[in-house]
Amino acid sequence: MAEKSSHKEHVALVDHANDVSSLKDIKVPDKFFKRMKMDVVVLDELFGGQDWPGILPGTSILFTGMPGAGKSTASLQFADLLVQNAGRNTLYNVGEENGFMVKMRADRLGITGNFGLSAMDNVDILIKTCLETGVEVLFQDSLQSLRIIPHCAKHEFSNEDCKACNKEARDNTLSRVAMMRAVGKKLHKFAKDSDVVIFIIGHITKGGDFAGPMELKHDLDAHAHIRLNPETMAREFSLTKNRFGPAGIPYECSLTAKGLDFNAMAQVEEKKDDVKSGGGKAGERRDAVRKLIKDALLSGDKVSAYCVSRLKDPFSGKVGVDCSGGFWRSMLEKVQHELKAEGHIVNEKKIDGRSHIYVEI
Repeated sequence: MAEKSSHKEHVALVDHANDVSSLKDIKVPDKFFKRMKMDVVVLDELFGGQDWPGILPGTSILFTGMPGAGKSTASLQFADLLVQNAGRNTLYNVGEENGFMVKMRADRLGITGNFGLSAMDNVDILIKTCLETGVEVLFQDSLQSLRIIPHCAKHEFSNEDCKACNKEARDNTLSRVAMMRAVGKKLHKFAKDSDVVIFIIGHITKGGDFAGPMELKHDLDAHAHIRLNPETMAREFSLTKNRFGPAGIPYECSLTAKGLDFNAMAQVEEKKDDVKSGGGKAGERRDAVRKLIKDALLSGDKVSAYCVSRLKDPFSGKVGVDCSGGFWRSMLEKVQHELKAEGHIVNEKKIDGRSHIYVEI
């Protein structure tokens, strides 16, 4: 008599009723091979690379920067380029300014593209509006100004009475951080479900990091950051994360009353000998701070994107690193890339509510 097999009967993983598909059967729609281009070579390659320049439909992008760095200015310029050069149906939703303020800035920048402007604070109404009007690109300025407002069974979403009925619930539904997380996840899902490109402008902390839940930063497809270079007073723009293109390559451009000069953007090259090439003490300081961070990480320490008071300043020798949060953050990011290139495993861990970088020893 044959022995009974101990193996369980094979059950096919692919079950279309449960939304599981066979990889070989998935056909990528043509639109995913036609990226949204601004027709500015540097910008298109920043988002998609040289082989696939442009923005992939359905991409969700977190856009951060220190106050006054030019986030809203750059976003208006991006919207203008996507309308003028790519013919995309674009909506710019503001929560911290009114339409007159945005219009005044747009006129100063010489923006002529006819994109939509709105001031909705309810994420569900915003998504509904985008679906009804065929929006292909959405700019949300900013994440912190958008809310999830409970629906009142007595009224429609747009009815003012509904807002009055739900005022108490609206004020107490979620904490600030939980609200940002929930709103961000809704926008990210909307981008994926509808192939809409979404730019989400986010605030930063004094230390230069995203002032929101790190979970959301990891969920979104890309993280664009703009900062003021204190040495040149120019703006450095880079994608610190990008699922669909290159990341970690900073580009520098000037900011004038007419906006950011994207056509004159140049890659920020790292100077090997800052003293001989005119970098002077600024170059020495960059090298010293980066070495300080790298030594701390390789010794098993955990370092946050904030200036750390417990480390000795490499120049003065006093405890407490004397540098701006933006400078420290950029040095930390450069060290991370350097360590990863050397084969080290770099991870993040939350300590007292802040994300810290550490190296697997």
